[in-house]
Amino acid sequence: MRPRRQFWRALALAASSLFAPAGALGQVEDAGLASEIAATEALLTLWHGDDVPGLALSVMVDSEVVFGAGAGQAHLEHASPMGPDTPVHAASVSKQFTAFSIALLAADDLIDLDADIRTYLPELQPGPEVVTVRHLLDHMGGYREQWTLFEMAGWSSSDVMTQAQQWRLLTRQTGRNFAPGARVEYSNSGYAMLARIVEEVSGQSFVAFTRTRIFEPLGMSSTHFRVDISDPVPGRALSYAPAGDGFVTQVYNAETTGSTGLVTTTADLLRWARNFETRGVGDTEVFNILAERATAANGQPSVFGRGQELRRYHGLETWSHGGRDAGYRAFLLRVPSEDFAVSVLANRTDADLAELAFTVLDVFLGAADGYRIDEPPAWQPASLPELESYAGHYEFFPGLIYTVSVSDGALQYAPRGSGRGETLQQIGHATFSADPAQSVSLRFRTGPEGRVVGLDQIVGLHGVIPAERISLAPFDPDAVDLQAYTGIYYSPELETRYELAVDDGLLVARNIRLSDTPLTPYQADTFAGTRTGMLRVRFERGADGVVTAALVSGPLAEEVRFDRIQMVPG
Repeated sequence: MRPRRQFWRALALAASSLFAPAGALGQVEDAGLASEIAATEALLTLWHGDDVPGLALSVMVDSEVVFGAGAGQAHLEHASPMGPDTPVHAASVSKQFTAFSIALLAADDLIDLDADIRTYLPELQPGPEVVTVRHLLDHMGGYREQWTLFEMAGWSSSDVMTQAQQWRLLTRQTGRNFAPGARVEYSNSGYAMLARIVEEVSGQSFVAFTRTRIFEPLGMSSTHFRVDISDPVPGRALSYAPAGDGFVTQVYNAETTGSTGLVTTTADLLRWARNFETRGVGDTEVFNILAERATAANGQPSVFGRGQELRRYHGLETWSHGGRDAGYRAFLLRVPSEDFAVSVLANRTDADLAELAFTVLDVFLGAADGYRIDEPPAWQPASLPELESYAGHYEFFPGLIYTVSVSDGALQYAPRGSGRGETLQQIGHATFSADPAQSVSLRFRTGPEGRVVGLDQIVGLHGVIPAERISLAPFDPDAVDLQAYTGIYYSPELETRYELAVDDGLLVARNIRLSDTPLTPYQADTFAGTRTGMLRVRFERGADGVVTAALVSGPLAEEVRFDRIQMVPG
């Protein structure tokens, strides 16, 4: 028996005196799985409590539900316990249902995956290159991220964001982050457009299409896309975040679909997972479309394309996707070779559902024939010249730059300009631990010539955030004439204006709906902001040297143009 398997058997034995196998969902009572069920129940002990939010978890083996349980509360004010039948907002787990809807219509010969999306959505602004339906499915369309655009336009997290507002925003976009197919970049905007295509082609609302073509045939009676936050959902979990010794409500007010919007239960998610085995809804073409993997022009694979992330884990092929909005967390994991699935939904920000789901996989499949834990590759501590080769500046998003330096024979890691940072501990070849408590590590990437070209921030089992190595020119911020940038700036794409003014020696950006955003120069005509929707502001000048425009960037939304329409603030 493998050591990890022994650990779970020991845990199960200890837990068996505290818990009986849960009997919810009409699950199969399988004496051969008693230890696995007890060990899974033991994993939920951290989330139990009458005064804390929690989570629900369900497990399927051989197309049968063998476990379903909850811990903590769905609603703290009403003391409503979480369980496998508790409706929870599932955030980006929505995307695989959107992709499935597109696949259903493609199999009906109503959608051409290689057609220009403007064939179905002519109101979108034309661009220099064609964006296809396939590009959107694979997160290669290049469209700017809608949530960053909303914030850039002055929305706050407490504002209601309607589908009409979303569509107005997206149809005004004339610029893109990159040429379609050039690279992979996670895109909520792209999946919002896919949901719109479903509506245009089917003649139904996305809510009605998914209900009649997916949820009702599969018996997912507690699942729907919620597009009106005033609609009551009986028993629905509210959203929370830790604060001091307790919890506070986290507001989720979006009324958008496609990229998010799904309300479901862990029990219903297993009905969905079972359909990948039974194929009661969807033919072979549909499932082939969902399983197809694509690669961008730069060689980057679309790991999370079609709403499902394909990865090898301990020798097994797994398909998964997570979601996070406000305090809601969701994760669905399938292992087709073992006819195994686990679904987890939570209503608290501190729940790491990917780690929990894969741990449950370990519990149930640790003795499977294909399961193995490979020995980590051998590595040697980096020499001082190797450490020095990693030193430099790395940009995750425009303006979000971290600096790696060497001090006392060790790597330091800190936001640009903040001085000495955290010491990185090496844990593998070119790999260093950045935050052990959050399972965050950094892995340096080399190019064809062996030079370090970037780093990947690995966030536990959630995936990778890449950063490219950049060069920064010597720069004296004190020599910058801040008055040269003041004035009123307007973006037709966002229908939004900002006033830039000098206040107490700082250039600040002001919007009627937002608090002031300080802008700090770090390169010629380039400033860093302190707000997500304004991480970098790069100014353009005319032939006479006078500033004419500001190009504003945030995560996954680059260089939105704001024309300078007035030279003097006010």
